[in-house]
Amino acid sequence: MLSKISRGEDAPDPEGLSPVSVGAKSTVFFWVTTDARYCFAFYGGTASALTCSTTPDDRISPAPTLDRFHEGDLYSARNAYGLIIAADRETVRSLSCGDERLAVRRVRVIEAGDATRTIYGVELDKWTAGVLRAEVVRADGRHTEILPLGTPADQVTAGDSWQVCD
Repeated sequence: MLSKISRGEDAPDPEGLSPVSVGAKSTVFFWVTTDARYCFAFYGGTASALTCSTTPDDRISPAPTLDRFHEGDLYSARNAYGLIIAADRETVRSLSCGDERLAVRRVRVIEAGDATRTIYGVELDKWTAGVLRAEVVRADGRHTEILPLGTPADQVTAGDSWQVCD
């Protein structure tokens, strides 16, 4: 995978590729380019997909915040629904869909001046709508945050195969 992307403007910075999700036949990677853009790639042997931001992602929020960067089945190496999220000036301790605790994988820590952004990968079993609840730790202690997903719960109709988190 590195040889496929190591040239040109989308080449990774010296830290290289960071795995987000690893499956039996495919892997999802995250990296930062030398000009501070974020990239995500799905690599499955005979199939691959690459997405990079068009502008630098180097402005870490002045206040603690949790952001959803990418979402969908393309960003999961297994037959699951994947998320890539960023926590500025805080650390994610847990993430849940309703009462179900989700596995959160720390992908990379990005330092910029006196600020830290941590990139996380999260997988769910199927397409998911609604909100996730996050327990985070900041300089002033533990807090609970809500992370809206790309599809609101009220847009899922009864009988759909979507999971709804509230």
